Amino acid sequence: MYGNNGNGSRQSYVLIGGYPVKPVYLVIFGVIVFGLVIYLLLRFFNIGLTMHFSAFAGVLLLIANLRELLGAGYTQRGSTALLNVLVGAGLICAWLAQFFVLFWLPALLAVGVATPLVLNRSGVYTVYLTAAQQAIDRVRRTLVR
Repeated sequence: MYGNNGNGSRQSYVLIGGYPVKPVYLVIFGVIVFGLVIYLLLRFFNIGLTMHFSAFAGVLLLIANLRELLGAGYTQRGSTALLNVLVGAGLICAWLAQFFVLFWLPALLAVGVATPLVLNRSGVYTVYLTAAQQAIDRVRRTLVR
């Protein structure tokens, strides 16, 4: 498309969402997106086999234990499902941290929360469950107001 810039010369632009955008900006945006995709692909292929293996182990832990964790009988038994889900989430976040460094924070947090469960599963589990129930009650009271 062509527009008149006021001095008699014609300038080309593309309409995006009703707004005129110069083609040079579209090219710059395309180059940035292409560069980002190439960067992420290179990061993906540069990650060692060990990290891929740990991500696969994390997915297996999540799949195997998430159903038990969400089941109704879990609260009475206090099995290791919570521990396994936290460790699996930590492994997956550590793998994702190879792409985006900020994923180290949830990885460390998940493993940090899982560590006390190893030492005293029933006592720590009761504390976690009580804290979660209190947090849900607070959110419910806040939203109901």
